[in-house]
Amino acid sequence: MTPRQPGSALKPFTYAAAFERGWHPGRVLADVPSTFPTAEPGILYSPRNYDGRFRGPLRARLALAGSENVPAVALASDIGVPAVADTLRAAGLTTLGQTAAHYGLGLTLGNAEVRLDELARAYSLFAEKTSEVFSDRTRYWITHILSDPEARRYVFGEGGSLDFPFAVAVKTGTSQAYHDNWTIGYTRDVTVGVWVGNLDRTPLRFSTGVTGAGPIFHDVMLAAVEYARGALPLFDQTPIRDVPGGLREITLCAESGLVAGSACPARIREHLPHDAGDRTCTWHHATDRGVLTVYPEEYRSWAAPGTQHLAPRTAHSTEHRAPFLRLPPLHPARPI
Repeated sequence: MTPRQPGSALKPFTYAAAFERGWHPGRVLADVPSTFPTAEPGILYSPRNYDGRFRGPLRARLALAGSENVPAVALASDIGVPAVADTLRAAGLTTLGQTAAHYGLGLTLGNAEVRLDELARAYSLFAEKTSEVFSDRTRYWITHILSDPEARRYVFGEGGSLDFPFAVAVKTGTSQAYHDNWTIGYTRDVTVGVWVGNLDRTPLRFSTGVTGAGPIFHDVMLAAVEYARGALPLFDQTPIRDVPGGLREITLCAESGLVAGSACPARIREHLPHDAGDRTCTWHHATDRGVLTVYPEEYRSWAAPGTQHLAPRTAHSTEHRAPFLRLPPLHPARPI
């Protein structure tokens, strides 16, 4: 089976590597214009999201579910590319023959070539009852995020080939120049992987993991689940994985990812480690004019008056309709 570039289909393994190192789905990543050093002296890497937009503070859940590039690169930079490469190899990918420095931060965006059968097998590790590669909480978090249609809705919309009448954890990927596209996912019963591309490696005509491999994945997954169970489990939204021990449900500020305070305009619930709920949100403050939001320095240019504010809103957020004020920037400031 010929190795091909999987694009964003590798992103879950960056998040899994981070979860193994103390991160969790409620922690916020910076989806803002950013530059990162490369192996070439003086050369900086400035990743962009598929739609060219930046969404400011983005919880890891939303960043992975929406397949945003900038947060994934920021996360890979935080934990180190060797950690990402080691995780991919531990998950059974045998085609990563170069050093982590060779792939660089682009590894999290799928610049390494992999085999479809090995990548599908790597995804199945998240669904299995036991694993020597990933902890129970990592497998729960990755599965819960990839099977959360509300978390990906701000990018992918709803009613498409990634939505099912039962729980399916699914991720798409599109390589550079549209040479390859992928959709891989799993339930409790089956794992399905689909690659679409030309055998001579000529580019596809703007076909992505959503529009190319996605519809095929949808039909194959329906057939595979029906075969495995004897009938389709219509409208059965039983989670693929149960909540593991050592986690408790915490109410977080949807924007900061910290424990929600009384002034936070939107809240979400997340199962996190017991020691993750020790900081209350300091971003939002009640005033007689409404809610004042004081962003950390790295977000102030993004949130400055006159800039486009594109923070996602999800159906499981509880919105308070209070007036919303922003601070001006302070000085000194510094592919799906």
